[in-house]
Formats: sequence, C-alpha cells, structure tokens
Amino acid sequence: MNTPTLALVISTYNQPDYLARVLAAVSRQTQAPDEVLLADDGSGKETEIVFSKWAACQRFSTRHVWLEHKGFRKARTLNCAFAQATADYMVCLDGDTVPHPKFIADHRALARVGFFVQGHRALVGRNAALWFGKNGSSTDPLRAFFATEYGSMKNAFRWPRAFCRTRASLNGIRGCNLAIWRNDLVRVNGYDEAFEGWGREDADLAQRLMNAGIQRLDVRGRALCYHLWHPPASRSEVAGNDQLLAKTIHEKRIRCEWGLHNARGVRNEA
Repeated sequence: MNTPTLALVISTYNQPDYLARVLAAVSRQTQAPDEVLLADDGSGKETEIVFSKWAACQRFSTRHVWLEHKGFRKARTLNCAFAQATADYMVCLDGDTVPHPKFIADHRALARVGFFVQGHRALVGRNAALWFGKNGSSTDPLRAFFATEYGSMKNAFRWPRAFCRTRASLNGIRGCNLAIWRNDLVRVNGYDEAFEGWGREDADLAQRLMNAGIQRLDVRGRALCYHLWHPPASRSEVAGNDQLLAKTIHEKRIRCEWGLHNARGVRNEA
C-alpha cells in the first residue's frame, strides 16, 4: 500500500510549560507528521497561546480541539480530535511526554495493517523535569541518566534493533504512546466516553481492539518518549472505571455505545 498519512494527537490539560517542550520536540522530528491535533480538555488561555504560536510556524496542518472542562474527559477529548483528523494512522502522545527525535519516523516504520502499536516511555524524575526538554538539547536523556532521574531506564535509549512482540494482555497499555489505524478506531467506535475521571480508558480501547481481532504489537527500543514528573491525578473514579473495563472483558465487547461516532463533526464545546 502507499505510505499512510500520519496524525499526531496530543492530549493536554493546563500544562502549558510541558506542552511547549513537547511541541518543540515535534518540530525537531527527523520526519514530520502530516498533521498535529491538540486534544485539549478545557485548558486556559496560556495553553491556547503556546499552541497557536507554535502552529503558526509549521508547514503541516494543525488544529486545536478544545472542549469545555467538565472533569477529566480524556476519552471524549480524544474522540473529538480523531473526528477532525484526516490521516490514515493516529499516533497518540500526552502533552507532558517529550518525544524522541525519531518518534514519528519510528512509528511510521512500525505501522502494520491488522495491528495497533503500544510504545513505552521513560519516567523523568521530579528534579530533571525542571529542565528536561526545555532547551532542545539532544543530551538531555543522557544528562537525566547520570543524574539518576529515570524510572523505566530500559525505555530511555534507542536500541540498535527494535524488540517487537505481539501480546494479548493489557499489561503496560498506556495512551501516552499508542498508535492505531483510523479504520480500526472507527470499527470499535473509538474511546468509550463512559470513562470519566482518571484511568482505564486506554485499556478498554485496547481490549475492544483485540476483541475485534486487531493485534497488539508491543515495541521496545523504538518510538521513545519521556514522561515529565507531575503530581498524580485524582484516582477517585478509578473503581467505577475498573467495573466498566471488567464488563468489556467479560462481554467481549467490540464497539462502545457512546464514542467516536457521536464525536464526528464536533469542533469545539465552548
């Protein structure tokens, strides 16, 4: 098939400093995405300024998809961004997770029909998060290593060869580094918007993709990104989300009732 077009979908909520670092790293990619969509769960004016200034300097398509903040609605926000994307392939990245310069190039190379790709991230500690990615230095990953500021050390450096394997479990499923074909998202109706509050919406999507026969390709040593430390989000609604996930697993659900189909054409929930 022809080379698929690729959309980078970045989710954010009121982290303009971290978002600026992520966007700067997108500008330094060895291969540019075909479009970038910011899935914004109701951030304030500062985030809009950061994105608009960056977007004005890009040669590819950019869109700021903003929803009014009504609690943690990452599933809804991402669906609205997917609905506006035009590319064949969606690569999801969080707005506090700085991509390696070959992040996009690696995801292009890893894309396979019939699979979704789960990449991984290195955890950048609290002290290094003050400076990691701020000045665009290619030595930041090494500097963080010598400062012993990593969690998940094995995910911090690009390996001589990628290690790829198919997995049927939900262990290690994270939306901060997830790549999915548009057609597969349509097939399962995207994220389930019944998931509100932190947690499990990514695992639910992955489970429904696997229930539909789409395999998980788990990748190490490629498509690297660096998650910057921040205070943890509230887990107050995770028990309810656990129940929703358990239902998906038990019933072997493929499509969610309220998802991408309902978000089509939505531009802004101002």
